Amino acid sequence: MLGELALFAHFAEARRGLGDREWREERVKRLSRAVEALSGGRIRGEYAERLARLIVSYAEGRKKRAEERIDKLAGELAGVLKEDVERVREELWSIVEFALSDMHCLARDCARDEVARKFVAPALELIMLDKAARGGFDRREALLRFGEMYATAIAGDGAVGPREVVLAVGGELGGGAALLRLATLHLLNQLLSKDLKFGVHTYVKEGRYYYIAAYGDDAASLMRLLAVSAPSADRGYLSPKFEGFVGKARVEVRPGGIRLTERGHVAADLVISEGGVDVKYNVYLRNEVLLQFRSTDRGRAELAAHLLKLAGVDAEVRKVGGRNVWYVMATTDRLAAGREELRKALAEIVRKALAKDWVEAGKAERWLEELERGRTLREGWPKYLIRLKEGALEVRYMSANPGNVEREAQRLSAMGLEEGSHFSVKMPEGGRKGHVSILKEGLERAAWLSVHGEGEQRRLAADFVEYILQRAGEEGEDVRKKAEEIVKRGKEVASLRLEGFEREVDGRLVKVIGGGAEPERSWIGKTLLRIKITAEVDGVRRDYEIAFGRYGKDNEAFGFATARADAPGGREADAERFSALIKALTGKEPRIRRREDGTIEIVCYEGHLEGFARYAELAETIAKWLAETGRR
Repeated sequence: MLGELALFAHFAEARRGLGDREWREERVKRLSRAVEALSGGRIRGEYAERLARLIVSYAEGRKKRAEERIDKLAGELAGVLKEDVERVREELWSIVEFALSDMHCLARDCARDEVARKFVAPALELIMLDKAARGGFDRREALLRFGEMYATAIAGDGAVGPREVVLAVGGELGGGAALLRLATLHLLNQLLSKDLKFGVHTYVKEGRYYYIAAYGDDAASLMRLLAVSAPSADRGYLSPKFEGFVGKARVEVRPGGIRLTERGHVAADLVISEGGVDVKYNVYLRNEVLLQFRSTDRGRAELAAHLLKLAGVDAEVRKVGGRNVWYVMATTDRLAAGREELRKALAEIVRKALAKDWVEAGKAERWLEELERGRTLREGWPKYLIRLKEGALEVRYMSANPGNVEREAQRLSAMGLEEGSHFSVKMPEGGRKGHVSILKEGLERAAWLSVHGEGEQRRLAADFVEYILQRAGEEGEDVRKKAEEIVKRGKEVASLRLEGFEREVDGRLVKVIGGGAEPERSWIGKTLLRIKITAEVDGVRRDYEIAFGRYGKDNEAFGFATARADAPGGREADAERFSALIKALTGKEPRIRRREDGTIEIVCYEGHLEGFARYAELAETIAKWLAETGRR
C-alpha cells in the first residue's frame, strides 16, 4: 500500500504542469529509453520510440491495432538487424510484457484523472479531519462533510446490508487509495464520541481490489453517522443503498429552556442530534404545537428536515415569501406520529408550560394525550384492505352495503380524486360485496393534495394519506415501504421548477433555463409526449428534446433522444452533457446506446418520467399523457 502511494506521488509530481498530450509524450520518452536499455541498445532511435508509443496504445485499450503494428514493426526490424522475424517478434513482445507489468505506471498512466480521483477525496478528508482535530475547523461540520463524502463513495463502489457497510477500492494503485481511506477512518474515530466509534476490517481480493468493511455493531455505529450525512434530495436519499441507514439511527432529543415571547406565546428550544451532528429547533405552543427551524442556509434547513425525519416526522423544506429564508415546520398531528424520544421531549415542554399557567389546561391535556399515545387510527375511517399483489400495492374498501361504498366514493371525490383516473367503484350486486379501489395514481394524487391542496380538500387528503400509511405499517415492512414510496413520489409532483434549476452532477454544472412538455401524434398514429428543456451544461447551451411513447405488450413508457453531431465536441460530448442533464433533473442516469452507423441514442424509462413529473412546468402534461395512454 505504501509503495503504491509513493508511486502515485512520484508520477503526480512528474506530471505537474503538463497537459494530457505533453504528459503522454513524456511517458513515451521514458519508455523509449527503457526499450533501448532492455534490448541492450539493439532497438533505439525511431524504432524504440515507435515501440514505446505502441506499448502506450496497447495499455490504453487499443490492443488489436497495437498488436498488428507491433508485428509489422518486428518485420521492419528483422530487415534492419538481418535476423529471423520470429526471433525479433519474440524479443519485442518480451519488452512489451515487461513494460506492461513492471512499468505499468508509465504504460497505463497512473497519474491520469480517474486514478488521481481515488486519492483526492480521502486526501481532502484527511486534511479536513486533521484540522478539526486541532481545533481549526468546526467538528460538527467535519463529521457531516466526511459522512457525505464517504457515503458518496459507497454509493458508487460499495454495498450496504442489514449488518455490514462495505467500500471497494480497486484499479491501479488501489492499495494506496485504500491506505488513505483507512487513515481517514482512524482519524475520524478520534473525533467521535465513545458510543459512535467503530472498527473496520480490510480484505484484498482478486484483481487488486481492497474491501474496507464494518460489521455488526461497528456497522451500526457507522450507519448512524451516514444516516445523518448521506447525500439526499427532496427528503429522500440519492441512493437506495442508504435507506437501511434510517433504521440504525438513534436520535437524541433534548428539550431546552422555555419562555414567553413578546406576543405572549410560549416558546422553547429543542435539540435533535445523531452521529455527532445536532440541530436546534424552536417549539411554539399556540393553537397547536408547532416545531420550526429557519435559516438562510438551505443546506442547514435540509439537514434539519433530515434529522426530523430520523425522529419519525416527515417535513418539507419551504421558502416562504420573497426573502432568502428556508423553513422546516411540523404541527401536532405530524409530531404525534414521531418517535417516542421526540414525543416525550415535546410533552415535557407542554407540562412545563402548564405548570407555569402559560397554556389552558384543556388545550394542554389534549396535546399531551396525542403525544403520549402516539398516532392512532383516525375516527370515522373504515378499515381498508392494503396488501401487495404481484408487487403492486392494492388499496381497497369492500362492503356489501351500497350506502357505505357510495360514502367512500363521495369522500374520495371531496378530497379531489376523480373516478376512473384515480379510483374505481363497483357497487354490490346479488349479495356480493362491492368495492372502492384506489389506483396508484390516486394515492399519488392524494399525497400531492395533502401538501399542495387548499382548505378542506388538503385536510381530507392529509388525513387519508396518514391513515393509509398507518394501515400499510400494520401489514408489514414490505407493504409499508411500497406505500411510502408511492406517497413520496406523489408529494414530489410539481414540487420543483425547471426555471433557475442548478446542480452539479458527476463534475458537470447543469443550469436549466426553462422547458415544457406537449403531446403529439407520430406518423403511425401513436400519441407521444415530447419534453423540451433549454439548459446550459458545462457552459454549452442548447435545446434538448426527449420523445416518450408507450411500447411493447406491457405498454411501458420509454423516452428516446439522439445526440447531435454538430454539437461542440461532437456526438460523444453531446451525449455526456445530455446524460448529465437528465441525471441532474431526475436523479437517474439514462442508458446510452451506440449504433453501428455512429448514431448515439439516449434512452429513458418510466422512472425518469416520474422524476420529470416533479417539475411544475411538466407535471400536468405528463399526468394527462400517462392517463390517456395508460395500460389497457
